[in-house]
Amino acid sequence: MTPVLIDEPIGFPSEYLRYFDLFNAGEYFEAHEVLEDLWVVEVGPVRNYYKGLIMVAVAILHWQRGNGSAARRLYRDGHAYLRVFPAEYEGFALGEFLAALERLFAPLMTPAPPSAPDARLIPRIVLRPPER
Repeated sequence: MTPVLIDEPIGFPSEYLRYFDLFNAGEYFEAHEVLEDLWVVEVGPVRNYYKGLIMVAVAILHWQRGNGSAARRLYRDGHAYLRVFPAEYEGFALGEFLAALERLFAPLMTPAPPSAPDARLIPRIVLRPPER
């Protein structure tokens, strides 16, 4: 994905914006924590979107820590929550992100998975500027 720099606030909750920063910094636990603060008070479909983002961040963390079975479960569940949303959602190229996650997690789905993800395949996630 090509990073997009945003020079002005785009009207998203600060927790959502912070999730992106923390995820890109490799701080997956913290990304999960900050978005969970928003998820618990949210209603409607976006609640499941946030839940999916939380789950995939924690899936990466578990795999990095050598817990492939938890990573596999969290990835599958998170992917299931996210795949029902449009390819572009909440300013995010979700379709591209899901494709990148599929490439990242494919080795974990094999009979002899690696003990940790290939860090080069962990996607950077970015918000797109608002349409004008």
